[in-house]
Amino acid sequence: MGGTEGSSRVQWFKTNSSTLNGENELEAMSTSKVAKAFRIPLGAVGCYIVAKYTPMTPNGESGESVYVITERVVETLPPSLNFLSITGDYSEGGILTASYGYIGGQEGKSIYNWYLHEVENDMGTLIHEVSGLLQYRVTKDAIGKFISFQCIPVRDDGIVGEPRTCLGQERIRPGSPRLLALQIVGDAVEGTILSVEKNYWGGEEGDSVFRWFQTSSDGSQCEIRGASGSSYMPTVDDIGFFISVSCEPVRNDWARGPIVLSEQIGPIVAGPPTCQSLEFLGSIMEGQRLSFIASYIGGERGDCLHEWFRLKANGIKEKLSSDEFIDLTLDDVGRSIELVYTPIRKDGIKGNSRSIISDEISPADPVGLALVIPDCHQNQEIVPQKTYFGGQEGVGKYTWHRTKTNPNGLVLTDISSSSEDVVMCGQTFTYTPSLEDVGAYLVLQWLPTRVDGQSGKPLVAISSSAVIPAQMVMGIAAPPAVSSVHVKQLTSGIYSGEGEYSGGYEGSSLFSWYRETSDGTIILINGANYKTYEVTDADYNSRLLFG
Repeated sequence: MGGTEGSSRVQWFKTNSSTLNGENELEAMSTSKVAKAFRIPLGAVGCYIVAKYTPMTPNGESGESVYVITERVVETLPPSLNFLSITGDYSEGGILTASYGYIGGQEGKSIYNWYLHEVENDMGTLIHEVSGLLQYRVTKDAIGKFISFQCIPVRDDGIVGEPRTCLGQERIRPGSPRLLALQIVGDAVEGTILSVEKNYWGGEEGDSVFRWFQTSSDGSQCEIRGASGSSYMPTVDDIGFFISVSCEPVRNDWARGPIVLSEQIGPIVAGPPTCQSLEFLGSIMEGQRLSFIASYIGGERGDCLHEWFRLKANGIKEKLSSDEFIDLTLDDVGRSIELVYTPIRKDGIKGNSRSIISDEISPADPVGLALVIPDCHQNQEIVPQKTYFGGQEGVGKYTWHRTKTNPNGLVLTDISSSSEDVVMCGQTFTYTPSLEDVGAYLVLQWLPTRVDGQSGKPLVAISSSAVIPAQMVMGIAAPPAVSSVHVKQLTSGIYSGEGEYSGGYEGSSLFSWYRETSDGTIILINGANYKTYEVTDADYNSRLLFG
């Protein structure tokens, strides 16, 4: 009250008394300020708070000060944090430091934990090694992840506050790739593997680049062509030289570090003649050519021995040859082949023999290589000439057809559907032509089959000429003949004459009907010249004869 208020001022005090007994018993906690808000300090805990208000007019005139005191003493806040942060280098090998502000009485032993997160909002994985520490040196397993720091405030009387977590601003970056150490391990002997031993640092290692070098006794150095791995086997060309390796560290994101060169090892000495590896080259199948690939070390190679053996069921080995290869035959099917290789150096020194044994030789797919039909004669058995390949031959499938037209030149994959006049006439390997086959061409379809039942592609053969009619002795053609002549009643009053004809194809055969009376007289019936005959009145009480 008193007109317009100017910059009235407030001053804060603390006191142990719950009543106001003058300003002499008050302990100032601030100077007189215009601001009316005040943050209670830790030192006011257990005391009463007193505010002194001095009213001011705009021209600076002050009124009488008034005081107000709290009803209760200041209580201690529960332990809490008013800020939490992480600062430092977010890269592998860097140091991160956590900072926080504590309120709520005297701080006791607050709890610190660091966590790794695949994504920002997951639960995270506790890093046990740095629990209780405010600093964390970033390790390799943190690369690509988020990091967080959690602080649980604890007061000196053991009261625990609410935990608070601060998440790092960015994912952890890998360090710059570099090598901390590089050396060659192994013996300086031809054929002995030399390996790189290194200590890589800087994130996840990618395809680091290796180069191997050959150094002569005069110090001249050249790169070994084709040697780009983390190991190298000295060859005969390295004998007498020193070997070294360089490595350019490469991170998995293709970041590169400085190249490091190792110390030399050597000079390389010759090893004993040795067959390092031996393997078959070719298909393990009947009809195929089997050779081999051998890897030799031990100085300059001489005339090495290679011997081929067939392993029989009784354990006996049959030597086949000493050539560079063998051709597998039917005799090898179901058996294994052994190759014995003896390395020999140019000076005649022999090394230990090395051998390999194949799997059982498998049969080739069944194939008909040739099929020929010889000349065909009526009533004479035909035995085709065939050539089979593909393991042990089983029971094949044979189908004979006859056709009036010459099918030469046609591709007869399915002879039965190639023409309307094609008729199947047999299903055995051999075939005896009948009268129906005379003048027709014979076609044989052969389905080659292995003993295990597997079949190959069909093969078709065609007779070179039509089936020839049956022949008599001395080359004279057989005359037409008839047998089994008989009469057959078709219906009441109608009869048919029947008979079996032989002697080539039947032409215009002659038919006759006769009437035999009761006294045995045979009378030719004029005009009855067909195979069928219809009874007339003149035939009653007589027998009918057919000829």
